[in-house]
Amino acid sequence: MRRRLSIALVALTLLLMLALPVMASAGAYKLTTEPGAGYKPVYRFISSARKSLDMTMYSLIDPAATAALIADARRGVAVRVLLDSTPGNKTANQPAYDDLKAHGVKVRWAWPGVLWHQKSIVRDGRAVAVMSCNLNAAYYSVIRGWIVVADNPATVAGVAATFNTDFRHNHKPPARGVVPKGSQLIWSPGAQRPLVKLIGSARPGTTLYAEDEQLDSAAIDQALIAAVRRGVTVDLTMTANPDWTAAFATLVAGGVHVSLYAPTAPLYIQSKAISVNGRTVYVGSINFTRAMMQADRNMGIITRDRSVVRSITATMARDFAGAAPY
Repeated sequence: MRRRLSIALVALTLLLMLALPVMASAGAYKLTTEPGAGYKPVYRFISSARKSLDMTMYSLIDPAATAALIADARRGVAVRVLLDSTPGNKTANQPAYDDLKAHGVKVRWAWPGVLWHQKSIVRDGRAVAVMSCNLNAAYYSVIRGWIVVADNPATVAGVAATFNTDFRHNHKPPARGVVPKGSQLIWSPGAQRPLVKLIGSARPGTTLYAEDEQLDSAAIDQALIAAVRRGVTVDLTMTANPDWTAAFATLVAGGVHVSLYAPTAPLYIQSKAISVNGRTVYVGSINFTRAMMQADRNMGIITRDRSVVRSITATMARDFAGAAPY
């Protein structure tokens, strides 16, 4: 009896030892929910860089964030910043561009042919902040957004490799984003298929929550309606915008529950997220439009990290309950 117990204990120990590398490779995830938490966690993330910091940002209109990047460069950190340069937005980003360039930061304009809508920061090649929100201080108090900091080596490597290509070839359209095995990354161009697949994975009897700022994709509309037909409850939360009236009507006719915040409400839904089965969440910068999914540069993750899934899903449920039914 003792011999069998000893053998069982040894076997269990070996199994645990074999499992440890797999568990560790998943990495840790830290979630910040906006508004409310404030952007100090982002500033601290930037300021904690020791060797390198690479940022891709659609909108950089925050003196505190710019100052943190400059302070890094002064400490000897290799700082590189890639900013969107589409008409209008380039004008808004110009002060940050000029300030960074004047203080030793390597800053470049992204190719202007599409929106470079990605929002991410890679620190020391070991951690990445995946963001659904811009660094635009004027809107911090009202914008619903999420920032996920991950140290998963595959995720970091995929974002870092894609940044290197984008930064070197900023005179070209966005190349295919790098998706190492285990990275959980999703990139635009090319995001429509994985997002539709994610919606298609929702099981009957569950609730699918979604939040987004823009909506003109027939593929997403039909995927959500198909989920309803399978017996999934689909709750979509957005801020009211007449540009999406046709989509709202189509979705409601198909059984999707659509709830909207007024444009003047104290909460503006800029977030881009989907939660399925209470176990999997997409979060990132990809809006549910064909251009955002298939042409513009965007990035996010599809993760089953329990803490991220629980928190984002709970927030989306509260947001839906607090909005007005369409």
